[in-house]
Amino acid sequence: MKSIKLSTAITPGLIVFLLFAVLPTAAGIPAQQTTTVQVIVRVYIDSYQNPAGTNITVQLLDGFGTLEREAHTDNSGRVEFQTQTITKAMQQGGKRVRIFGPGIQEYNETLEIEPVEIRKNVNVVVRSNPAGGTAAGVPSDLSSVAANRLKVPGKAEKEFLKGKDAGEKKDWAEATKHYQAAIALYPDYDLAYNGLGQALASGGDNGGARSAFEKAIQINDNFAAAYRNLARISLSEHKFEEMDNLLTRSLSAEPLNAWALAYAAYAELQLHKFDDAIAHARKAHSVKHDGLASIHIVAGRALEEKQRPSEALEEYRLYLQEDGTGRDAERAREAVTRLSTSSPG
Repeated sequence: MKSIKLSTAITPGLIVFLLFAVLPTAAGIPAQQTTTVQVIVRVYIDSYQNPAGTNITVQLLDGFGTLEREAHTDNSGRVEFQTQTITKAMQQGGKRVRIFGPGIQEYNETLEIEPVEIRKNVNVVVRSNPAGGTAAGVPSDLSSVAANRLKVPGKAEKEFLKGKDAGEKKDWAEATKHYQAAIALYPDYDLAYNGLGQALASGGDNGGARSAFEKAIQINDNFAAAYRNLARISLSEHKFEEMDNLLTRSLSAEPLNAWALAYAAYAELQLHKFDDAIAHARKAHSVKHDGLASIHIVAGRALEEKQRPSEALEEYRLYLQEDGTGRDAERAREAVTRLSTSSPG
């Protein structure tokens, strides 16, 4: 067979030919269709029966490991992100989720998001790490709680998760139906009673919600989230003594929950328990408390009642630093002017 000798000379025309030979035509490249996707991550510790509490860090990364979003779980172990995806043919390894924090082992997972998806629900079970401390929102007596929750039948758990999905879509009637089905299958399902209470309260049935939360607490007297939810009803009914008692009980299980600290301080201000209000407001300030700058208004008012104007002044200034355009900003500015005039220096 005769060999063919290739010329080593490369001309400009040859370069153009080679480029077109190795690159697909524009018509052959799939269009990069960008889609906004809502990613909801729910974190559980050791089993689906133990939702993680607050302050677990969840990161969303792209396929190259670049950080896109970061958030901390709420008191139900949930975070939500908005992200952009392009058609699957153009994705570089999908998205990744990284989860870490006190009391758990670090967790990593790759997410495959289909081009047609606009909402991605991700349920993640992470392993506890007692040597790493206790995560905020995780009961200190986790072993006894977990033992009870691990008895939940699989069918009841499926109904519970369907209830959570319906609640995420604000379909309260559907959520109520699934939570009730879960309870029918397992009457000691504290998480389902708590979910039922949330669905009923969101649907306007405070009486039914109160009964559901009370049942959750009866089953699990260390259930901080249920105490907080019941305290929300007490707040709406201006039952400040009851509210304070419920939040104090919740704080014995989750001492660093910012919402409970802030609203315990508010209830105590209404009850003229000024020392307690100051202590809880300051403790709330010591932890991450996004959206709760009003703790400084509460502390400022309580300090003024205790005749401690210079400390009150600092609290009002802190409020303005944290939320200078908030609903209490004008009140804080007036207090700063008044106290600065009466207490120079």
